[in-house]
Amino acid sequence: MARAARRGAAGRATRAVRGRRAGALVLGLVCAAGAGPAVAAPEPEPRAGAAWHAWRAAGPERNEELRGVTARGPGDAWAVGYRENAAGVDVPVAEHFDGTAWRATTVPGHAGNGELDAVLARGRADVWAVGSWDDAPARQDRALARHWDGARWREVPLPAEPARRSAYPLALAAGRGGEVWAVGVTAEDRVAAPRPLAYRWDGERWTSVPPARPEGEALLSGLTADGAGGLWAVGVAYGEQGEGRPLAEHWDGAAWRSVPAPHTAGRGEALDGVTALAPDDVWAVGASSPPDGTGTRPLVLHWDGAAWTREEVPDVAGQLHAVTGDGAGGVWAVGEREDATTPAFSLHRDAHGTWRLVPPADGAAGEGASFFDVTRVPGASPGGPALWAVGSTLPRLDPPWRPVVQGYGTRGPGA
Repeated sequence: MARAARRGAAGRATRAVRGRRAGALVLGLVCAAGAGPAVAAPEPEPRAGAAWHAWRAAGPERNEELRGVTARGPGDAWAVGYRENAAGVDVPVAEHFDGTAWRATTVPGHAGNGELDAVLARGRADVWAVGSWDDAPARQDRALARHWDGARWREVPLPAEPARRSAYPLALAAGRGGEVWAVGVTAEDRVAAPRPLAYRWDGERWTSVPPARPEGEALLSGLTADGAGGLWAVGVAYGEQGEGRPLAEHWDGAAWRSVPAPHTAGRGEALDGVTALAPDDVWAVGASSPPDGTGTRPLVLHWDGAAWTREEVPDVAGQLHAVTGDGAGGVWAVGEREDATTPAFSLHRDAHGTWRLVPPADGAAGEGASFFDVTRVPGASPGGPALWAVGSTLPRLDPPWRPVVQGYGTRGPGA
C-alpha cells in the first residue's frame, strides 16, 4: 500500500499509533498538540554566518523518509528510515556520512520489508537501529532491531509481544556499561489500546522491562540517558475521553517510575523527544492543541532536578519532534509547521536562556522539507555541520516524496 494512503487513524505502523509525522497523535482518540505560554518569535539572527544547508541523501531519493539520526563525530554519522520500493513495499534504509557524503548501506528487512525509526551509534562497529516490519498474514506489525558490526547489518531478535499486539520501538539510548535501551508502544491490532514498551540489551540479548503503567492508554516516543546512570522516557498518556497529556518516566537503575509533568487543562498535549545536558538539566519537546486539533503550538518542558516546568518559546504554528544539546549549554529543537510550503523549522535556546527561531535551508533543495530528528556533531570541524537534521517532504502529501538531510554550519556540501 502506498505510504501516502496510510496516514489517517486507520493507517498502520507508527503513523497510526504515534501520529508523529501526520501532525497529530491519533489512535481513534482525540489527541492533538499545542502550547501554553508563548513569546513573540524574534527574527532569526545569523551566528557568524551559520545556517541550515541541504545535503544530498544517498538515494535514490524517491519515496524515502529518514526518521532518526545520530553522530559520533564530523566523519561518522548515521541516518535511518524507510524507502518504498518498486513493488510498493516499505524496506529499511540506513545511510552513513563519512565526512564527505552520505552513502547507502544494505539493510535486510524481515520477510522482505521493514521500517527503521531510531538509530544509536556507540562505535564505528557498534550501531543499533530499531523499527518495525509488517506481518501481513497476522495483520500486525512486529518489532525489528538491526546491529551494524562495521561490515554488515544483522537482525537481533527483540522480545515477542502477544500475537494480537503490534510492537513499535521508537527511540534508543545507551544505558549503564554496555546496555542499550529502546522504548515505544504496543497496540492491539496495530492501533487499539496502546501501552508503552521498554526493551533492554544486556550485551547478549534483548529483554522486556515494563515501564511504569499510567492509568489508561499511553505510549513512549523519546528516550535519553540522564548522565547519572538513569534514563528519561517521554511520550503521551490518554485520558478517558482520549485527550493527551505529557508523560515522563524515569529509570533509576532498578525500576521505572512516572514523574508528574505539567499539563494545560482542555488541551491535548504530548512529548515526542528528550535530551539531557545534565541530571538536573533535561529538555523534552512536543506539541499541544485544543480539542479540534487546530492551532498546534510547540511544547517545551524542562527538568531542573526537582520538577518539570513549562518553558516559554517562540510562537510558531507547529510541533516539535526532537531536541539535542548544542555543546555550549543550550539546546536545539526541530519540528514542522502547519500549512507551510516548507514545514521544517528549528528553535535554538542559548546558555543564557534566549530562544530564537531558525529557518531551514532555502532554495529548491530545501523546499517542502520537514524535520523529524536532530543530533549534535561532537567535535564538529570548523565551518562543517555542527548539527544534522533529517526528515522528508511527505507531510505535504504530494508524492513522490524525498528524504531530507540538512546540516547546520557556515559551509554547505562541496564548500
